[in-house]
Amino acid sequence: MKKWLIIVILSFGLLAAAISQYQSILTAYANFFTVNNATSGADAIVVLSGGKDTRIPHALKLFTEGYAPRLLLTNEKKRNIRFAHLFSTNEEIALAMIKELKLSVPIITVPSLKSGATSTFDEAYDLLKFSEKERFRHLILVTDTFHTRRAYHAFQTVFKGTQIRLEVSAAKNEIYNESNWWTSDQGISAYVLESIKYPVYLVSSRNATFIRND
Repeated sequence: MKKWLIIVILSFGLLAAAISQYQSILTAYANFFTVNNATSGADAIVVLSGGKDTRIPHALKLFTEGYAPRLLLTNEKKRNIRFAHLFSTNEEIALAMIKELKLSVPIITVPSLKSGATSTFDEAYDLLKFSEKERFRHLILVTDTFHTRRAYHAFQTVFKGTQIRLEVSAAKNEIYNESNWWTSDQGISAYVLESIKYPVYLVSSRNATFIRND
C-alpha cells in the first residue's frame, strides 16, 4: 500500500475518532481553565469585577457557609463617565442581593490605585496594597469558572514573596459549564477567548492594554 494512502487512512481515522469523542475533548479543554480550591477560615472573600450575576451570589453563598467573615469588592474602572450614574455599582448590586436574602454581610470596596481596574492584574495590585494595610493572611478569590486559572495566575504573580495565602472559588452560571460550553454563544466566547488571554498573562506581570476586565 502506498505511503500517501496510509497517511490519508490514518488521518481520516484520527479525524473520525476526534469527532466521536469531541465532547470529552472539549470538556477536558474547559476543565484545564478551572481552579476551585477554596477552604474555610479566610480573612475575606474577594469578588472580582465582572459577572455580577454569578460572582456576587456565589460569594454570598460562601459567606453563609462560613468561609470568611466579610466580602471585598474590587473597583472596576467606569467605561462611560457621562452615563455611569445610570448603572448600578458592584456594591449597590451586592447590597441589593444581601437585602433580598435577608443577610448581614460586611462589605468593603477595595480602593483602586489608578481610578479603577481595567484588568485582573490591576485588581491584584489593588488587593495587594489593601491586604498589606489590613494584614490579611488568607483570601478567597471568586470569579467565573472559565476565568479562575488566569485570575489565580495573575494574583499569584503579584502576591509572590508575600505570606498571603490565595485560593479560588469558581462561580458557575445557569447557561453553560465545562461540559456544554460549546452549545451557547456566551460559552464559546468565554472559553475560546480564554485560550488567547491566558497565554498573554503567562508572559506578563502587568495588564495588556488589549485585554479588558472580565
